Amino acid sequence: MSDNSSPLVQPTTDYALEPAAQAPEIAAAPTVATLPPSAADKPTTPTEANKSAKKDYALVTGASSGIGEAIARLLASKKKPLVLVGRDETKLKKLAEDLRHKEGIDARFLAIDLARSKTLPNLPTALKRMGIKVDVLVNAAGFGKRGREATINYEDALNTVNLNCRATLALTKLFLPDMVARKKGAIINIAAAVGLFPVPLMATYAASKAFVVSWSQALSQELKKTGVRVLCVCPGPTATKFYERAGIRTSTVPHLQSLNDPQTIAEQIMQALKDGKTFAVVGSQPFLMKYLPKLVPRQALLQYGSSLLEETN
Repeated sequence: MSDNSSPLVQPTTDYALEPAAQAPEIAAAPTVATLPPSAADKPTTPTEANKSAKKDYALVTGASSGIGEAIARLLASKKKPLVLVGRDETKLKKLAEDLRHKEGIDARFLAIDLARSKTLPNLPTALKRMGIKVDVLVNAAGFGKRGREATINYEDALNTVNLNCRATLALTKLFLPDMVARKKGAIINIAAAVGLFPVPLMATYAASKAFVVSWSQALSQELKKTGVRVLCVCPGPTATKFYERAGIRTSTVPHLQSLNDPQTIAEQIMQALKDGKTFAVVGSQPFLMKYLPKLVPRQALLQYGSSLLEETN
């Protein structure tokens, strides 16, 4: 799904960094380019646009809603140019335009299904051709389904792993070498508090987030003294569309009656990065979520995980 105002299919104007015909293909469309300004905007010359494109950008996945959107807005408030990635092209386009108008930053967007894309390796090349370098990568996209493993749709189960694990690994692999070569950069991987212990009825989701935790912590150790930081964050239950998409009725789950605000989570994440942390459990239940796996036997931990999604009648 795309249209002529999408950064993927950009008409040739003074505001396009490259003519669409010259752009390499990414997913279903050619390139990533700036949104054309509204009539109320002050005109920008091609020279000014090119200068903007030389800045270091933050690439944020899952940017169309939830924690990803909140992080994008927070970065934009600090005047960080952005590449917004997600599946919902309409929402991404609206967010990019909103941030460009309100914050005066260069905001691009890329509508792509990270769980299914086979052309993701083309992304860094497409950005480099426009002079865009990514020095902050935020892997915030996530997906999961509630239910017994025997009844969860085959494709949903695989896409949980594809998005939460494979896409996080792929994007990091694609942008990390350049960060190391430049001796600067930050990677923020959004895991989940349930990634710290097994959770029946969301077994695959919890396990996929456990991968993100383990892999991120090992990666942060490898990258010491390289100038590249890795922060793994485990948010507690947060008020996003995740639960609806996962098939969870929060009103019937006692553990989900008090949800964190995405903006608060985003602020805590950025503070953890500023403080130089490599791992952080954020939200209103950090102590319990962080220390329970260390304090109780494995079987008791499993029972606790089993209680998290129990519904009341």
